Amino acid sequence: MSNISLEYLFDEPLDLNENSLPDYSSLDFVSDGSHIYGEIMWPHNVKKEKHPCVIMLHGFPGSARNDDISHALCRIGCVVIVPHHRGAWGSEGKYLITNCVEDAENLANYAHSEDFLTKYNVDSDQIFLLGHSMGGNSALNAGKQLDFIRGIIMLAPYDPTCFLRLGKEKYIEALLNEGRILNSDGIDAIYDDIVRNSQNLAFSNAFEKVRQKNLLIFAAKFDSVSSNSEMIFPLWDKLQAYWKSSSFSGAERPVQRLIEYPVEHGLLGRRISMIREIATFIKETVSLENK
Repeated sequence: MSNISLEYLFDEPLDLNENSLPDYSSLDFVSDGSHIYGEIMWPHNVKKEKHPCVIMLHGFPGSARNDDISHALCRIGCVVIVPHHRGAWGSEGKYLITNCVEDAENLANYAHSEDFLTKYNVDSDQIFLLGHSMGGNSALNAGKQLDFIRGIIMLAPYDPTCFLRLGKEKYIEALLNEGRILNSDGIDAIYDDIVRNSQNLAFSNAFEKVRQKNLLIFAAKFDSVSSNSEMIFPLWDKLQAYWKSSSFSGAERPVQRLIEYPVEHGLLGRRISMIREIATFIKETVSLENK
């Protein structure tokens, strides 16, 4: 039985137990020698079952907030970790795309540690990575390395290698110019990091490692930042072709879902629908595990 209460997605329980109140505290986690800061949120704990944990990964440069998602997931029964990556918004270290992936992987291992599982009553088999834009890149490329990740959720994900392959470097350079507020060694350092690691970061190259993972992907039809046809669909088409040609039964297949909304990159205009889909995905994948 899952510890998810979908009825509280946009509502709150009338009665709260003073001995198990929902709350939050500051996150201070050391990732490869640098302190990264943020918050940890936990729900009211009226059930005996353990909670899922969702790690929320911000995009570039980290100014877009997804508090509506984190609060909704906390209300339904998830422990939520909201970090600021190295070099972003007060966290120590230098910002690099590969550092963001490493931060996500390190945080997932932290959430999977015995100390964290016990302190926050988290189920070790119910840890999810959720990322928006460049955070989708972090979620995918960290999640593909971790067998215990229950699901990867990508919101208008941004593949930083896409425009390199297309010979349109000016598009990625234009994006990196928005990183003036980040602590880094400059735009050239971030760009060179992408070039050096392009084969490992490219979404379509993650296929072999994620084909049997639970995936929820949101695409924005009118996205002016992420190119759906070049960033999302190559991986998605590989996954669809794989399952179409395979002999696995429906019960053996992971939950893999692509949802496209007629909105821009921030998914404003479909936030409520998106939150419902995310919560349903978490409950569904957790329930499959417990059958």
